[in-house]
Amino acid sequence: MPMSTATQPQNVWLRSATWDGFWMFSGIWLLAPLLAFSRTPHLIQGMLIVGTLVLWLSHRFATTYNAFCTPAYRGLVRENRTRFLVWPLGAILLTFGFMFAPGALLPLDPWGRVQILGTIFFLYNAYHFGIQHYGVLSIYRIQAGQGHSGWLKRYERFFCIVVGTVLVAIAQASHGAEVVYDSIVYHVLPREFFMSAFRFLQFIVPPIIVALAAIFYVGELKARPVSFPKLLYVAGLTLQGILAYFLEPISFLILWGVQHWLVSVALGAHMAQNDTSEVPMTSRWYSFWGRFNKGFWPTVFVLCLASVALTPFFQFAVHPEKLAGEGRIFSFLSVLLANTFLANLFIAMNFSSVYVHFIMDRAVFRFSDPAVRKVSVPLLFQTRLVRA
Repeated sequence: MPMSTATQPQNVWLRSATWDGFWMFSGIWLLAPLLAFSRTPHLIQGMLIVGTLVLWLSHRFATTYNAFCTPAYRGLVRENRTRFLVWPLGAILLTFGFMFAPGALLPLDPWGRVQILGTIFFLYNAYHFGIQHYGVLSIYRIQAGQGHSGWLKRYERFFCIVVGTVLVAIAQASHGAEVVYDSIVYHVLPREFFMSAFRFLQFIVPPIIVALAAIFYVGELKARPVSFPKLLYVAGLTLQGILAYFLEPISFLILWGVQHWLVSVALGAHMAQNDTSEVPMTSRWYSFWGRFNKGFWPTVFVLCLASVALTPFFQFAVHPEKLAGEGRIFSFLSVLLANTFLANLFIAMNFSSVYVHFIMDRAVFRFSDPAVRKVSVPLLFQTRLVRA
């Protein structure tokens, strides 16, 4: 499908108001259960456990699934082996090498190695979240048929990075989020440094975010045509940036993380369903995955099943102390992960999979590359009717 066709939609939504509202704008509706459960800690904890179990790794696998389980990307992967194969394999080998390097070569205990890997994760993950926000705005910019240049497009990227990356990361450090404790951030700047400035940040950051959002709204309302989904999405991002300084870390993790995960899973399954490429008759691989790609929900099921199966191992390998707090549900892991080799194996799998996720997201959604755009745009903006 040529780009011009994709940019002339029958409506402003990617699929429908209902579908987009649930999957793409969950940063808004998630506030309702968070407020309803705010005085019931075990319900908040339950939301986080369920969200993590079902969506945490499924979102991580989504673009890798698109690249290797949908035939539309078959030619692109072959033509660009460096980006799709060499870089991910390099990330895996480096991570495993770092975790299993002998002490004589790398004088760090396992937790020290986790913190180094966790620092890379924390810093790039913050950027990764901001870039996804910008990506969603770009999708709706294309869907609305707006121009692909101009100051507003550049400002959207700036807004997403400042609010969705920098200010949220500062809030996490100030609040003592677990993701920060898993890094060396507090070794470089003590947490007391962030806490001493926290009251000031609570006072000064929200007006800054509101002012930055106001600039976007002035620009967007002058655009022709105006994109209502962009207006709505920036409202959700603005709320996230402000609430990062007021919600408890666990509540903000649900608002911030689950929204990110839902978007990734939704786009991955949406693009897989829209792939109408001819499956090679001799390819058992694509024939197998094609059974799931015929529908949105079967693809979601496959991704979520993988998450449910692997999340306990990945989570508790890094934080075995959590086993005591999860009752008997995952008690079998305490015996399994008592083996140092197995624990390090799952730690390496955890971090290498997230680094591959960063690489594959960039590879699949790198619209500045004409070859990627030629494959990805039709999968995003199919004109055929799809059910919400």
